[in-house]
Amino acid sequence: MKTDAGSGRPRAMTGVLFAALLTAAAAAPPGCAGRAESPQLRAQAPDVCGRVKVRDLDMVCRDGAVFHWRGVTAFALLEQVAHGRRADADAYMRWARATGFNLVRVLAMADVLFKLTPEEGRQHLPALLALAAERGLYVEVVALADTALHRMDRAELREQVSRVAAIAAAHENAIVQIANEHYHPTQVPDLHDVAVLKALGGLVPAQVLYTESAAAEDTAVEPQGRFITRHQSRSGSPPEMLDRVALLGRLAAEMGKPVVSGEPIGAAERDQPGRRLADPAFFRAYGARLAEAQLAGGTFHCEDGLHARIPGPVQQACAKGWVQGASPNAPSGRRSP
Repeated sequence: MKTDAGSGRPRAMTGVLFAALLTAAAAAPPGCAGRAESPQLRAQAPDVCGRVKVRDLDMVCRDGAVFHWRGVTAFALLEQVAHGRRADADAYMRWARATGFNLVRVLAMADVLFKLTPEEGRQHLPALLALAAERGLYVEVVALADTALHRMDRAELREQVSRVAAIAAAHENAIVQIANEHYHPTQVPDLHDVAVLKALGGLVPAQVLYTESAAAEDTAVEPQGRFITRHQSRSGSPPEMLDRVALLGRLAAEMGKPVVSGEPIGAAERDQPGRRLADPAFFRAYGARLAEAQLAGGTFHCEDGLHARIPGPVQQACAKGWVQGASPNAPSGRRSP
């Protein structure tokens, strides 16, 4: 068999390799072609890290290594799988992994942004978890959202949480959030009571990592769970938002539990005062503040993530900045007082 000059490689084999590279590049979502996965990110994949557990203020892998929560909003992933758009869900997850995220945050039911019944969500959740595991991703499954519009009573709340938690127990890459902003008007009044949230948390099997809900105030002690999640206020200036990250570090120290910044101000293609920013430098600084505050991590929030579509160019730049800032080996910025 003839070889290419100077390479010693058979020409036929060179053609095969070139064709394979073209196929891989064509299959990759925008911004993903040609990227090699870093050893640090690979170590955080479910098949390597295993089921995540709590150790003091940290989350840890099965070998005891610290798990760094690098999440991204992906609310509609399960809806996409349930309604025949698995390819869209897969493309978003491949983009998320290539960008440096190791977790996607997904709604198990919804009625406002899109329509997904609890029954549909539960039916297709195992398929989503399996697909996410193939892509090297953990999934934070939000069991209860838009419950007021579904007019759920306490028995239905218990059924949804217990069944979602049972599915999570069968998948090492599943983490559960009981309710998305339990205090929000889109949730039934029963969920506004933190005692109800705590009781629902009791339905989650012992091996499954879970959080109850965010809180209306950054410094609120309740609700909690096996770890604490907070959706930081979007009020004030960007520097004020950055300084408030330190409050979550203090909350972790006071409660003796890991804390995750779950849904702070998000990125968009254009600024939307009090709701979205289009500044990659801000998101890089925010990621760095998460590391400085010694949080378990955070979830990058963005407009296109609501519908789990690959973000526009400004949001992608913000996402890359966030990941770079939150990286354990990123240079530290100014430490908040």
